[in-house]
Amino acid sequence: MKKNVFFVAAIFAALCLNSCDKNDPDNPIAGGSGKILLTTALPNATGMDGTVYMQLIDEPVLGKTMATNNNNGINVPFGSSYPMIIGQEVYVFPSYHLTMDKNELIKYRRTNGILQREGSLQLPANNSANNLVKLSSTKAYLSLAGLGLIYIFNPETMQKTGEINLTSLGIQDNNPDIGIIIERDGYVFAGLSQMVGGWTSPENYKQADVAVIDTKTDKLVKMISEKTSGFSQATRPIDPKSLFMDEKGDIYISCLGNFGMVAGHKAGILRIKKGETDFDPTYHWTITGASIEGEEKVAGFAASICYAANGKAYGYIDIPGYYKPGETGHGAIASRAVVFDLYNQKMKKIEGLDLSNGYGVLVSKYKDGLAIANASTTTKGIYYLNPQTDKINPIPMITTIGNPMAIEWFGN
Repeated sequence: MKKNVFFVAAIFAALCLNSCDKNDPDNPIAGGSGKILLTTALPNATGMDGTVYMQLIDEPVLGKTMATNNNNGINVPFGSSYPMIIGQEVYVFPSYHLTMDKNELIKYRRTNGILQREGSLQLPANNSANNLVKLSSTKAYLSLAGLGLIYIFNPETMQKTGEINLTSLGIQDNNPDIGIIIERDGYVFAGLSQMVGGWTSPENYKQADVAVIDTKTDKLVKMISEKTSGFSQATRPIDPKSLFMDEKGDIYISCLGNFGMVAGHKAGILRIKKGETDFDPTYHWTITGASIEGEEKVAGFAASICYAANGKAYGYIDIPGYYKPGETGHGAIASRAVVFDLYNQKMKKIEGLDLSNGYGVLVSKYKDGLAIANASTTTKGIYYLNPQTDKINPIPMITTIGNPMAIEWFGN
């Protein structure tokens, strides 16, 4: 594997399927219980290792703050993609960059308000499995970013049934570093990061690549590339929301621009219109260097983005102007919460939220609004955001021990 590799062991707690009361501190259920899946991260000093907990919790009462701890949490691999929710299923990925004792994709199901482990898909070493798309009850694609492969597997039996080899699309190293994948109209679109020798693509490779796969034949149709805007790294490999569709069926791709680490590379958003399998030549929104209404400093790249509706998305922008000397990566308190106006290509600061570090930046749909994480110098928690007004409740609805990494609501 071409990333720096560190040793980590992920210990998964056994699920306690007894008759304990919900979230009873005297009889805790491993994995907790409730309608919300909460993930918290406690990194070590380097930020390259640490502990991550995943648990179910009750719904908070809006207008009040519910304090949580990690007592019922299941350990999940540090540095992995955010747990993926499909219906009542929860998929947990191995670490993206750390060596694992067990290389597997683990499937849980939320049943009667608790998590039950249903099985696992065994994976090869150095897989960096990071995203999946479920095509039917018996067929799914799993991207293995570390190997340039897409596994085809049965999500009911968690058994591999085939694979799609994309290594020929890689530059210099036979690995295109598959990012986030999405299905539309019989095709899967797979963002490619094209990293070489680390976390970035080469300085002279200023283009965004997406692989197009026919789901009927499980064959690569083509790789499409956008070369005019200077964007690179199509999708954030651990964030499934960085590739999304609007109500029109148009696909939007958030490109990272090498996290601002390579001169001349830009972050931005591209589009593939409904019915097309090529980039829309009329749409390319440059994020790097763009102004943000209500914010004095210019944007770097989209650290997170969550599409809501009507061309509006919410997330965080990493802003280089807030980095202190010596700060790098997720630990920097340099991410600003914003509203993305995709159709008019504008950004606006979300008032009431302080700058966050890179661990607490995820946004997700929650009931009739949104849940937005924030890990500032003063508070680590999750706030309710009203998409009708773009305003947050002034106090967090949830506080966490550790960084609020992700939250997903299962609904009623």
